[in-house]
Amino acid sequence: MLGGLLLLVVAVFVAGTDAESLLHEGGTDHVRQVAEDVGAMYLPLAVSPSSPCGRALGEMAAALESNSSSSMWAKYMVDSWGKTTDGQYLGNPYSGLFDECVIAASPGGRIKGKHCRIYTTLLTGNEEERNTEAEPHIQPDPDAAAKYIEYLRRHVGKPDFTLLKSLVREPRTGVMPLAVPYGNLQYDTCMPDVCTKEELQSSLIGEFLPRGIYPTVLECSVQDEKVEFTDADVGFMSLVTFLLGLVICASVVDIYLEYTAKQHVSKGVLRYLLVFSAYTNLGKILQVNPKASPGNITCLHALRTLSMVWVIWCHQQTIPFLNMANILLLLWSYQNILAQTIMNGFPSVDTFFFLSGLLVSYSVLREARRTNSFNVLLFYVHRFMRLVPPIGLTVGLYATVMRFLVGGPISFIWDLAFYPNCQKYWWRDILFLDNFYFGDPVCVGQAWYLGTDMQLYLVAPLIILPLYFLKKYGKAWLFLLTAASAIIPAAIIYQYNLPPTSLSNPLVTSEMSNDYFDKIYAPPGLVLAPGNTRYKMNALTVTVGWTLAAITGLLVVFGMFSYNRVVVPMPYEVMTQVVYGGGHRLAWGAVLVWVVFACHNGYGGLVDGFLSHPVWQPVSRLTYTTYLLALPLQSILHYNTSQGGAYYFTHLNTIISTVGAVVLTLPLSLLLSLLAESPVVGLERLLLRPSHSTPRPAPPSEEKAAPPPPVNPAFP
Repeated sequence: MLGGLLLLVVAVFVAGTDAESLLHEGGTDHVRQVAEDVGAMYLPLAVSPSSPCGRALGEMAAALESNSSSSMWAKYMVDSWGKTTDGQYLGNPYSGLFDECVIAASPGGRIKGKHCRIYTTLLTGNEEERNTEAEPHIQPDPDAAAKYIEYLRRHVGKPDFTLLKSLVREPRTGVMPLAVPYGNLQYDTCMPDVCTKEELQSSLIGEFLPRGIYPTVLECSVQDEKVEFTDADVGFMSLVTFLLGLVICASVVDIYLEYTAKQHVSKGVLRYLLVFSAYTNLGKILQVNPKASPGNITCLHALRTLSMVWVIWCHQQTIPFLNMANILLLLWSYQNILAQTIMNGFPSVDTFFFLSGLLVSYSVLREARRTNSFNVLLFYVHRFMRLVPPIGLTVGLYATVMRFLVGGPISFIWDLAFYPNCQKYWWRDILFLDNFYFGDPVCVGQAWYLGTDMQLYLVAPLIILPLYFLKKYGKAWLFLLTAASAIIPAAIIYQYNLPPTSLSNPLVTSEMSNDYFDKIYAPPGLVLAPGNTRYKMNALTVTVGWTLAAITGLLVVFGMFSYNRVVVPMPYEVMTQVVYGGGHRLAWGAVLVWVVFACHNGYGGLVDGFLSHPVWQPVSRLTYTTYLLALPLQSILHYNTSQGGAYYFTHLNTIISTVGAVVLTLPLSLLLSLLAESPVVGLERLLLRPSHSTPRPAPPSEEKAAPPPPVNPAFP
């Protein structure tokens, strides 16, 4: 409707004029006369009338005057502009319609639509006198947090009706007349593709700067941009093609040997090819073993899977932030205590640390008991061989061809962040150093966890082996480390006045949040649960154990509710800083220890029935590759579904998006596992552990139960 209104205004302005004569006067002047000052906010009218862009603008103006069907391309462009929308109190941006812009094309395709996103900021102080060619910069406001809180108190859910009435009386055809919170806004425009981003930027500066506003053209894009493959693209595609060829050939050979009863042939050199067989590897991933044993703690599969879904669910809340139609409603909805499962969802990652520590402890102690020795070199080689290929292939994907799968008005985020960062900083992921660069550019941002986990793995023998070789002092050593894991974070939090955890609280500055992540969250810390002895407990012990575990878990997740609120937050006190900051991760580990201990020893009841169900086992074996792929895939899905405008937040929309992300990530994770994880596991057994046999699933003709899968402490 707004696009039609603007076209009506345009028609009134140009009624009775001679389009051809106006073209000779110059395209930019013609457009300015047709669209008045509104066009100056959307088009590069400061260009020379004789330039390619100026001539294209002249044709656009002539087409706007015409009523012929061949002139609709120009009307599509104007109609796709981001204009004043409803929902200003909820933070609705002025999103245009990307698809309508990029499909616009003049007869013969000489002029096509180019979509651009513009961001404006109010200038303060002497910023208005700066060089117009300088990069935009906003002076920090020392009272920003206080003003932010005051704004939310006044406007979130409590509109100022005086201001609302004034907005109703304002013209609704452009973005300039509106009063925008904090003075910053973004809007979309559409211009002829021969016009450049730089021409638009220069023109907008001349229009906005005298009004105390600095515009920045974030990015411009057209439909079907020319694809140019780099050497890295060709190399990555060649590698993937080679691996796919190996998997296909190995699978064909494997199936042939299986059904011709020639398995003895696979014991020769051919066994190095068969480790790539998707037939065998897929059977191992999908097989289930419902019986608990010292080597198969059945409840761990559900803990791993549910924690992975929890991580994806939390990430899904933040993905649409840059393109959300009702971000203030999102902030308001987070005031519900149940939203702490999102805002304080960090225990989901702590669960992975616990699982890794438990499995590594079990593996190391089992090997020490079996051989009465420990091979340190094999311990480290085993870890690197299993983790590096999947993340290496993932980094290669992000640094090369993944950019061809991204489109839409906010795809520039991938082009400006993920793609160049992966090209420059891929080595941080491969060497597991991401956690030392928290806040700096990285490729696979969520790989900070893998860095922390790898560093814990490197020092794990120093912590675990004394429990076996120095039994007299081992438990005291473990107790000392456990106490230190709570005391050291508490001391750091107190010394640097850091928040007790990462809080979405305007009183917590970005510097405080960054310091918390750098000093507390990302550095290594370890929780161990060694041993596999079965225990018997009476009913009172079981009842008290489950009660304390439930209360402790609820306090860890929901205990920050009073402080972890964007609207009407509360300042936390020193006791909260020290007690929660130093002890909540250790407390969460203790809760998980009880859950695993009780379920594995037969005292889990309905909880164990749920966690130990065999359905979790196949998915849990894909959590490593899922962790690598989920977050970027979530971003790409949002980029490619935002062509129609801003994302409208509701909890139902977020649930649907999360389910979609999980469903689409799992098959890709399975493919990555078959290409870069399962074959390496097989090669490692052949090269480094020749005494370990690799069980093969029975063919369909044999009705035999599949053997239990080996314990894999490499999975996070």
